[in-house]
Amino acid sequence: MTVAENSDPPARPSPLHIVNPATGALLAEVAPTSRAELDLALARARAAQPAWAALGARARGRALRRLARGIRDDARLTETLVAESGKPHYEAEGIEIFYMLELTRHYSGRAGRRALADVLRHPFVFANKRARIVHHPRGVVGVIGPWNWPLLNNYADCVAPLLAGNAVLLKPSEITPLTSLRIAALWSELGLPAGVFQVLPGRAEVGQALCELCDMIFFTGSAKAGRQVAARCGERLVPAVMELGGKSPLVVLGDADLPRAARAAVWSGFAHSGQVCIRTERVLVEESVADRFTELCVAEARALRQGGAAAPPADDAIDVGAITFPPQIARAEAQIADAVARGAEIAVGSARAGAPTGSFYPPTVLTGVTPAMAVASEETFAPVLPIIRVRDAEEALRIVNESPFGLSGSVWTADEARGRAFARRMVVGSVCVNDVLVNYFIVEAPLGGVKGSGLGVRHGPEGLRQFCRLETIVEDHPLLGWVSPFIQRQLMFPYRPRTLRLLRWFMRKMY
Repeated sequence: MTVAENSDPPARPSPLHIVNPATGALLAEVAPTSRAELDLALARARAAQPAWAALGARARGRALRRLARGIRDDARLTETLVAESGKPHYEAEGIEIFYMLELTRHYSGRAGRRALADVLRHPFVFANKRARIVHHPRGVVGVIGPWNWPLLNNYADCVAPLLAGNAVLLKPSEITPLTSLRIAALWSELGLPAGVFQVLPGRAEVGQALCELCDMIFFTGSAKAGRQVAARCGERLVPAVMELGGKSPLVVLGDADLPRAARAAVWSGFAHSGQVCIRTERVLVEESVADRFTELCVAEARALRQGGAAAPPADDAIDVGAITFPPQIARAEAQIADAVARGAEIAVGSARAGAPTGSFYPPTVLTGVTPAMAVASEETFAPVLPIIRVRDAEEALRIVNESPFGLSGSVWTADEARGRAFARRMVVGSVCVNDVLVNYFIVEAPLGGVKGSGLGVRHGPEGLRQFCRLETIVEDHPLLGWVSPFIQRQLMFPYRPRTLRLLRWFMRKMY
C-alpha cells in the first residue's frame, strides 16, 4: 500500500455561518468549496465557455436579460439580500436590484454589441491595407466579491465578463454568499448554459485559488488584499481589475447651495450605514460657510431613522440599517476615539447604547477634524462623517490630492464651470458636480480608481472590452488591395537603391 493510499483525506473546512447582522439570527450554514470542487468547476467552465462565446453577443444578452428579470421578480432573493446584509429594502431593491437591471440593459443592448464588434482602422502609409481589431473573450474570469453589496458588487460584476463571452467563477464574500448562491440556482432553473456561471463560496483560500487558475481576475475589496491579488496576477502575467479602498471627499465651496449639499453629504455618508465604496468619507468645507453647513448636517443626521429591516411597509420607516461586518464598528470607534483625543468633537451620534439591538452603529458627525487624524485619512467604511474646515478651494484641493486614495469625489458650487474646473484638478477616478453617488449608475461612462484605489474600470465600452483579448488582423483594403503585390516586391528582398531613394524623399516630405 502506498503512502498516498494510506493517508487520510484532507479535512473539510468548517462551514460558513451566515448571520443576519440586524438580529444576530443564524440564516444558514454554507459548506465552503473544496479544492477538488474548485478544480471540477474550472473544468466545467473551460468546457462550456467556447459554446457560450460562439452564441454571439446578441444571444448572450438575451440570456442575461432573462436572468435579470428572474432576479427582479424573485421575492426569495430580495429577502435573502436584505437578511444577510442588514440593509433596508429601499437599498436592496432601489439600489442593488435597480443597478443590476440597468447595467444588464446597457451591456446586453446595442452599446454592448458595438463595443464587442470588430473595429476597422485604415493606415496612412499602407493605404492598400486595413487593420481589423477583433475582441475575443479571455476564457475563464474569476470574480471575487465583497460583503457590502451581495448583488451589486458580486453577480452584477459578472455581467460584463459574461456578455463578453467568458465563463465566470464567482467567489462571494464568506459573510454574504447567500444572494449569489440564489442567483446560481436561478441560472439553473432558467435553463441557462451549465458551467458558464458558477458560484464558489468559501474563505480567502478560494479566492487565492482563483488567482492561481483563472485567465483574469475582477476583485473588489480592501487595498491590502488587492495588492496580494495584483502581485499574484502579475507573477502569472494575467490581467486584474481591482476596485480597492477609498476616502472620497465632498468639497463644499463658499457659493454652494448649503441645504442641498448637506442633504447629499448625509445621504452619501450614511447610506448602507456608510458601507459604500464611493461614499463621502470626509467633507471639506470653506471656512466662510462651515458653521451653517455643519448645523444643516447635524439636523439631517439627527432626523435619520435607524433599525433592522422588516417587511414593507414597516421597512419604509428605516433609513439606516445594520453594519454587515461587525469588525467595522471597532474600526469606527478607534478612529473616533483618536479624533476626539486630538481635539475633534462629536456633534451627533457615537453612542452605541442608543442604537437598536444587533450590529448597529449610530450615524455620527464629527467636527473640528484635521487632515492628520486617522478618521480623515484612513478608510472608515462605517456611518461616520468627519467635517474639515479649509481656508479656501486651493487648500481643499491640496488635502484631496494628498490622499493615497483616488476613487471618487464631489464638489459643490453655484458656478458649474468653476465646479468642472475644480473637478478636473482632483486626482480621482470620477467626480460629481453638485451631486453624489449618481456616478455609479451612469453605466455609459467608465468608473474606476487611481492611486491606491485600484486598477481598471467598470462601465462604458472600456469596462466591457477589458474582459477581451485583442487580436489585430491585417488584410487588403477592398478597393486598394490590388496594389499589394507591387508594394511587396518593392519592399522585400532584394533591396533596391531606387526604393531607398523613394523612401528618403517620402520621409523628408512627410515628416
